[in-house]
Amino acid sequence: MLKKFYATILISFIIFYAGIFLAPYTAYLGEGSEVFRWVSFFIYTIYSTICHQLPQRSYFIFGHKMAVCARCFGIYTGVLIGMLIYPFIKRLEDFKTPSKWYLIIALTPMAIDGTTQLIGLRESFNELRFITGFIAGFVGVFYILPVFLKILSKS
Repeated sequence: MLKKFYATILISFIIFYAGIFLAPYTAYLGEGSEVFRWVSFFIYTIYSTICHQLPQRSYFIFGHKMAVCARCFGIYTGVLIGMLIYPFIKRLEDFKTPSKWYLIIALTPMAIDGTTQLIGLRESFNELRFITGFIAGFVGVFYILPVFLKILSKS
């Protein structure tokens, strides 16, 4: 049963992740079609609830910004890669999470990058935002997924 729960979570996340690329693609198609323009607007609106979507902090594909900023893209890419390799590293039945220190260490680069930029010490850049987000997202899977699987296994 846990394999089905894992597969459902993974497929749901892949659909969510695909939307990051679908938004700029439909915006591109929307240059010649009112329908795609509305679809693009709808997708960007959904993702705007979880990301600021600032153009200067985003990657562009198809001539349009992605649905999330570089840091969020890094986080979600890290989550996706982490979820894909999770069953090869850890058994799905093992609900134990790693030491909190691994998570603190993984979040520290992102916290330093974001904080030093926020207080004006320096300007970050998209590649660093992506990398620090990726680390946080990848490691975060090993804390979040066991909790979800444990909850689902009890239902």
